[in-house]
Amino acid sequence: MFSQLKQPVIDNLDAYQVDFERGFLPKEDPLERLPDQFEIIENIATNLSALLITGQYRHVIDKVQFPDISQLETQRQIKRAFLLMSIFGNAYVWGGEIPATVIPHSLAIPLCKLANILDRPPIVAFSSMVLDNWRRIDKTQPIELDNIAPLQLFLGGIDEYWFYATAIVIEAKGAPALISLVEAQKFVNLDNTALVSMHLQKIVAVIARMQAIFKEITNKCDPYIFYHRVRPFVGSWQEPGVIYQGVSDTPQMFVGGSAAQSSLLQSLDAGLGIKHDREKHESYLRQIRVYMPVAHRRFLEALEMGPSIREFVLNNQENYPVLRQHYNECVQAIEHFRKQHMEIAVHYITKQAPQHKQGTGSTNFAHFLRKVKQQTTAHLIS
Repeated sequence: MFSQLKQPVIDNLDAYQVDFERGFLPKEDPLERLPDQFEIIENIATNLSALLITGQYRHVIDKVQFPDISQLETQRQIKRAFLLMSIFGNAYVWGGEIPATVIPHSLAIPLCKLANILDRPPIVAFSSMVLDNWRRIDKTQPIELDNIAPLQLFLGGIDEYWFYATAIVIEAKGAPALISLVEAQKFVNLDNTALVSMHLQKIVAVIARMQAIFKEITNKCDPYIFYHRVRPFVGSWQEPGVIYQGVSDTPQMFVGGSAAQSSLLQSLDAGLGIKHDREKHESYLRQIRVYMPVAHRRFLEALEMGPSIREFVLNNQENYPVLRQHYNECVQAIEHFRKQHMEIAVHYITKQAPQHKQGTGSTNFAHFLRKVKQQTTAHLIS
């Protein structure tokens, strides 16, 4: 057997906020309501869809005085407050006939304070809208599509509900793959081909379960509704940017929430040694890590610094061809998942874009997914 230099392995998942059963979803269910002194935030959240539909939302935010966020005492309270306040920020920008270019100081200041505490940009991102935005309908039962509900939506309705529900459950289904990546790296250090191979097989099975959930999105999320009523509220701050009044006079540009900000697929890449075009796609994938929770960013870095599963396979494939087979099956499973993501993006975004907008952002996103998929396939070992 080939013996490579021992690399550090991940031995404490709690340090990276990774749960054995839930993966990147929090071990404790997200807080469903802030303490009483934050009632005004909860009231706006409860009435958000009505305020947006009636055109009253910006008027309410312009007049409101939010409570001091320093009164938040726990991490769950901070995450709940950031979820709602970032939603309020996006709703302010996109909740009118003309996008707003300034978020008023009453909202901008507490929003940016919360963002600084969590070390994330002050905009809706996958980390808050998915990871911290759910409840179990039956607290005694696991996270499944028939037992999960998003805590907060913009306009509401079955399409928006289902879009986020599927994303939440995919994260839960992916948890065992994270465990197997960590275990496989440990067995690389121990030069154990059989157990590395076993965990690669487990990863393939996990990705298949993730794909099965992904397919469910088409059942209750209509492409037209998604493009015109769901997607706009998680848009990016593009040129000329958005000013956070009372924080900075310089317009800020941030990336909108998307599945590309999920740590799950990036973990599979990191653990299996799948690298992308460094000048374009790899650079973008690394840039969006700032939208992930800090602990999850460190998990990705730890996987990248850990024992190389890919090198282990390459150096043992002649004596253990089944190891190469199982590694390639992992790569193919990721490629199939990305192909599915690309097809859904084309169906839900590119094809729904008005004719005059086709060839801009919607096509660029599909092109990005296509290139990342192709670069994944290139990592098959022949």
